[in-house]
Amino acid sequence: MLILSNEEIESFLSINTCIDALESAYRSWSKGTAINRPRTDLVIPSSSESGVYAFKSMEAGLYDPPIVAMRINSDIIRWNNQGGRVIKTKIPSAPGEKYVGLVMLFSTVTGEPLAMFPGVASSSALAARYLAREDASTLALFGSGWQAGSHLPAMCAVRPIKRVNVFSPTKANLEAFVKELQPKVSAEVRAAESPEAAVRDADIIATTTNSLSRVVNPDWVKAGLHLTCVRVPELGDETIRRIDRLVIHAHQHAPKNFIAGYGEEGIEAHDAIDIIGKGPAHAHEVKVEHPFWLSAPALKDLVSGKVSGRASAAESTCFLNNIGIGLQFAAVGAAVFNEAKAKGVGREIPTDWFLETVHP
Repeated sequence: MLILSNEEIESFLSINTCIDALESAYRSWSKGTAINRPRTDLVIPSSSESGVYAFKSMEAGLYDPPIVAMRINSDIIRWNNQGGRVIKTKIPSAPGEKYVGLVMLFSTVTGEPLAMFPGVASSSALAARYLAREDASTLALFGSGWQAGSHLPAMCAVRPIKRVNVFSPTKANLEAFVKELQPKVSAEVRAAESPEAAVRDADIIATTTNSLSRVVNPDWVKAGLHLTCVRVPELGDETIRRIDRLVIHAHQHAPKNFIAGYGEEGIEAHDAIDIIGKGPAHAHEVKVEHPFWLSAPALKDLVSGKVSGRASAAESTCFLNNIGIGLQFAAVGAAVFNEAKAKGVGREIPTDWFLETVHP
């Protein structure tokens, strides 16, 4: 079985290879030759004083290539208020102050585990390939974390971006981000002094924050704009309603949330679409009503041609990344595995360590 690190993957995987793999996988999903299991979140009290423990999992399988991928996150999470907004923060509590996010690949031919590595995906850039104006040259980017770091070069790969205005409320993080990302793209990357300065003359607005409150003012929606997000609350209902053409990631409202607590108070948890659940003394599933935007077409139907992309330069468009799906990781994971094997990158460990001599 092959083990890969973030740095090793970055050394050989191109953005275009990643996006092309996703495009092929979404077409397969649309025609029924790929399968996806909806995401599930399990939240329980943690002995850590920093927050609660959350375990997120999702899987998907492809006929071609014959791969199944399982994506897991094992996190300590905390919610707090900053500047009047609810912020979801993952705490780097693993050894070395690191996070835990893994993709495991399995062969559908032999059943054996093939590889394990951190997750990579670029679904927002794939959507922009169909929805953003072809001459889009200015990107407004909100956030300075790893999501922002993956979105910036991906957007530059699908559109002729010449200028990137980045805004983050923490000045030190913003300056460090601009310094790190500038060498990775030909576009000018610069720090914006305010959200309003970031979106001025923007053709694409990408929100990649940990905010569970609105980041995009509805008044910023204009003719020809393309919007994308990593969380629905970053846009909010009023902003979404102003969009001419909306595409969502998948027709699942939210993860299945299983929340456990102890004592009468239980725990409080907010998921990616700002659900608040009070956990009783026993585990339970949080259920919510479906939002209005769930009737919009999904990305797989856009990519397969079942629904149209941008119809004119004057349209405002939006990709609502309402939920992560396992298909992203199966598609890109297969590309990662094949290229790593071809280039001899990574560390091999005995596959036999993960096999059994008895039927489980």
